Amino acid sequence: MLYCSCGFSCGVKAALDRHLAKFAGTESEAEHGHSLPLPALPPRGVKSAPNLARSLDIDEDGAETDELQPTKPAKQPVPTPPRTCRESSGRQAMVRLLLVRHAQSANKCRLPGQVAEADPGLTDYGLQQANALGHRLAKDFRSTKVSRVIFVSSPMRRCLLTMQPAVSLLQLTPENVLCHGGSYEFGCAGKAFVGSTAEEISTEYPEFKPVGFAPDNAWDYQGNTEKETEQECRARGVRLVEWLFATAAASGEFPHTIVLATHQTINDLICSILVDGSAERWRYGEIRYRLQTAGITEVLADPGKSRLGVQNDGTHLFALKNK
Repeated sequence: MLYCSCGFSCGVKAALDRHLAKFAGTESEAEHGHSLPLPALPPRGVKSAPNLARSLDIDEDGAETDELQPTKPAKQPVPTPPRTCRESSGRQAMVRLLLVRHAQSANKCRLPGQVAEADPGLTDYGLQQANALGHRLAKDFRSTKVSRVIFVSSPMRRCLLTMQPAVSLLQLTPENVLCHGGSYEFGCAGKAFVGSTAEEISTEYPEFKPVGFAPDNAWDYQGNTEKETEQECRARGVRLVEWLFATAAASGEFPHTIVLATHQTINDLICSILVDGSAERWRYGEIRYRLQTAGITEVLADPGKSRLGVQNDGTHLFALKNK
């Protein structure tokens, strides 16, 4: 490799000769000989010259030349901050919703002629289902940041009891364990029966924080009939879905998982709203999104394009069914 004191280098003597010939007879040659002076630093306060990079060219006669060319400094990528539920392309962010049906109701084992309870608990088998579900959810979420998981229950006892084992195993804080007063089963509230109060829930189930209750602290029934109608239930379902999105958005970084312990009918209604895009097709008793007791259905909920994931999963119940 041939060098000039100016920093020029090349691998062909003819190219170096042409380089030196440019300065033949000049003051630079008289002062420095057959070379160029090293470039001086710019005066203080003067902006530096652009960075220089070498480029290899081929002359018309086939000789290689090595010239210093100015280059623009490489652009540094601008770091993109992580999006949150509050800012997801201008829309509400996706929510991973796990719909869990309550375990077996105590009304399933009532004696002949015995009147069904308005708000029953669970059978012994139902308690076993709840325990199996709790261990399943604890296993599923053991590697997940617990602060990004919210458990929500219907105010009905069979749902609260179904969620208790999972809440205990995961050691969730009250801010992440909620009881929503508007997620009860269809027709189970009205002017004739207003349900349990928020204070009663807090006393009997202290791990659950009551939210979404009516101004009088009863279940969130907003109609005027003795028993809830289908149209009133559709409106309640829409309010519940809006609350789910708002709750996820208020919780910070997404994606967020919400586990909702609910009922067959409300599961069907929520899936109709999210997957079908409307509550209008929903009819009581015409189940299209079936969910077994203590089963799980996953909905990847995004306003306008929600889709189903795992449906009616009951693999955690196989050991109980085979007894």
